[in-house]
Amino acid sequence: MDHETVVEQSRRALGATIEFGEKALRQPLWVPAAKSEAAAELANTEKGQNGPWGELPPRTAYAAANMMMTAVLDDLGSLQQLLGAKMPVIGPTVIARSAVEIASTAWWLMEPGIGVRKRVTRELVLSLTSARRAGQVAKDMEPSEAVTDALGQEPRVLQRMADLGIGQSMGGKHYDPIIDKEKAPDATSGTAEMLKLVLPVKASKEAIYRTYSAVTHGELYGLMNFMLPVVSPNGQTMLQWHLDPDVLDSTIQVAISSFGAAYRQIQRVMGWGKLESDLWELKVQKIFNGA
Repeated sequence: MDHETVVEQSRRALGATIEFGEKALRQPLWVPAAKSEAAAELANTEKGQNGPWGELPPRTAYAAANMMMTAVLDDLGSLQQLLGAKMPVIGPTVIARSAVEIASTAWWLMEPGIGVRKRVTRELVLSLTSARRAGQVAKDMEPSEAVTDALGQEPRVLQRMADLGIGQSMGGKHYDPIIDKEKAPDATSGTAEMLKLVLPVKASKEAIYRTYSAVTHGELYGLMNFMLPVVSPNGQTMLQWHLDPDVLDSTIQVAISSFGAAYRQIQRVMGWGKLESDLWELKVQKIFNGA
């Protein structure tokens, strides 16, 4: 396909996805269907130091997933704005990597069938990791109210763990904690597991992620993917900075597919109907098939 066709299809597919996503994820508390996994999690019988858990712990996990999916939609909106006759070469790949990573984290958090305790524990793993990163940054900044708040995040997460009766397991690195045997997957493994569901069987999911990662981190082998040999008027072969239409097409499709994979996890846990999501997927498939 030529650049113009890829841009036109990608803009339509991203627009359809953003429209669907904003409607599907609008409710911050995410009302679960009756008899769904989420409904059972909200009616849990878990007890902590201060008595029954109630709805707040699982709702906190759902709110975290909601925020992450909102961020994925924000990335998709950024991709849509970049598309045009003249556009950055690296930008789409970097933003797509962000969308894939965030979606894979939401996908892991909202895995169906794990039960309320594991779901809440996974949210705590993510929150504790985030709190420690925030504290790390805050230590190198001038004192302020924001710095004080950042330094207080880790104690607040640890207090939540204590209140819920969930203890931190031994092992795990400071920024990669293990809580009640739950540990977040690293970016390569997490995205690869999610992409297994949406990419062809023979595709190397790890290689796809590492390619995006190489561009983001400025690895030479990643950047060289955008150098195209061309013959100049004097007959010399030169490297030209270039975005191949097929690379752009696959980049947009991977980003959209990542949103879809994470959404389907959420949909199963919440017990939401599939009609709207099926219609969205059908619309996107028709767009990419040239319809």
